[in-house]
Amino acid sequence: MPNEDANKWAARELLVLATLFLVFFLLFRAVIPAITGVESPFTVVTSGSMKPTFQVGDLLIVIKANPYELKVGDIIVFKVPWSSSLIVHRIVRVSYTDSGPIFYTKGDANPVPDPSYRSAKDIYGKVIFRIPYLGSILNMFQSLPAKVAIVTIIAGIMIFEYVRRLGGKSSQDIFYKEDSINNIEDNAK
Repeated sequence: MPNEDANKWAARELLVLATLFLVFFLLFRAVIPAITGVESPFTVVTSGSMKPTFQVGDLLIVIKANPYELKVGDIIVFKVPWSSSLIVHRIVRVSYTDSGPIFYTKGDANPVPDPSYRSAKDIYGKVIFRIPYLGSILNMFQSLPAKVAIVTIIAGIMIFEYVRRLGGKSSQDIFYKEDSINNIEDNAK
């Protein structure tokens, strides 16, 4: 029956992995965005323009912001026409026009404010929390080599355990057997 047990184990483990993947996918693509009001509520600091408040590699949590509630001192995430990346800077001045509020921003480490202003439609969200250095770690896992390594390790562990089970023994049986042999040898001394 080792083949049947090994096949049941493999099916169960693949189901667990698929379920975990689905839960994480739904959590990060649907649930958290629904709660925060933004498509991607996690932003990694990639420049030193906000030092000492934020360091390169910090992970920021961003929520949707009502432009009429933003004030001087708030740290916002916004789009600019000259870059595909989002910018994280502090509001240094707010003015109101007939078409709504406009925001003047500046990086804490920058000597001068940003050129021009941001309108309400440019605002992506407001920073509410910072987790130091976690962004650097998460960025590492975004690279193709890291993803391939993770999948390879998981697949290798599963294949190793499946082959062991085909032989009628699980890796737990082998480790327990080795422990028993070591205990017998210790007791014999």
